[in-house]
Amino acid sequence: MVYVRQLSTVERQELRRQTRRAVGRVSERIHMILLSDRHYTVLQIAELFECSEATVRTYIERFEADGLQGLQDRPRCGRPRKADAAAQDVIRQELAKPPETLGHHFGFWTLVTLCAHLATVFGLRLSRATLRRNLLALDFRWRRPKHALPHDPEAGPKLWALCDRLLRAPQEAVLLCTDECDVHLLPVLRAMWMPKGQQVRVPTPGANRKRSIFGALALETGRWLYTVCERKRALEFIAFLEPLVAAYPDRPLLLVLDNASIHKAKAVAQWLTAHTHVELRHLPTYSGHQENPVEKVWWRLKDRVAANRLHKDIDGLVATVHDFFASFTPDAALQLAA
Repeated sequence: MVYVRQLSTVERQELRRQTRRAVGRVSERIHMILLSDRHYTVLQIAELFECSEATVRTYIERFEADGLQGLQDRPRCGRPRKADAAAQDVIRQELAKPPETLGHHFGFWTLVTLCAHLATVFGLRLSRATLRRNLLALDFRWRRPKHALPHDPEAGPKLWALCDRLLRAPQEAVLLCTDECDVHLLPVLRAMWMPKGQQVRVPTPGANRKRSIFGALALETGRWLYTVCERKRALEFIAFLEPLVAAYPDRPLLLVLDNASIHKAKAVAQWLTAHTHVELRHLPTYSGHQENPVEKVWWRLKDRVAANRLHKDIDGLVATVHDFFASFTPDAALQLAA
């Protein structure tokens, strides 16, 4: 029988203390020595740790020769890692630089272009598979970016001015958030469940057609007013304002809307001159998609009537739009606006 030499009390205490500090293979080796000290056989220890008897004997011999230090990992043979910590720092720093600033004629990094750049500039020759593993280890992911709208430097003051105007509005005034969108016969593509490896194909029309929708949401009551038009011009916008005025007779109207050109056309300004109880209040530039709750209504509409779905014709699409809004309750509108 092969057992470790008799351990002193100090050695046992140190080994037990190290079992709470060491991790992985080193911790297993220390437990092997402690079990051998309790007269577990080499075979029993090998079965407990699911390793060979030769492995157990090797670490007993190392411990007897070098003590606790003999249980530590030793340098391994084989090819050294190409992407060590220093190489990973280089990869991270180069990814943070736009390629065009380094003299390249492309706008973003791929595995191929980054491999070539690292090899040419730093002599760091990595395969695409190795580079990909290191990018994942550095918490980089291959994803599609998204567009970022320009920022209005006066957004803060404009929002404060809008809030101040709303707070000073007469008690009988009606606050309406208005906006417009287009619905296309060409289906909107949205993520959906599908069998693995079988990408769903959504049919497209022979020729695309569209309709424009003007909508207004009363933030206090959730009342929704809309109209469907063939085009989206100042003329159609004025035609949409008329039923809003009729819906709230003899009451001041405050309309919050974006900075689209049709909202600031001369014809609209002339119409407002004749309807002094209607006031247009514009949101900061490029902020309509974030600040206007009507945008959420459009998202829900397109999700229900146009996503991954081809209608027979434009009239069928418009009929589905009317069906959607027929069941669009004030409570649902206020939940979207929240």
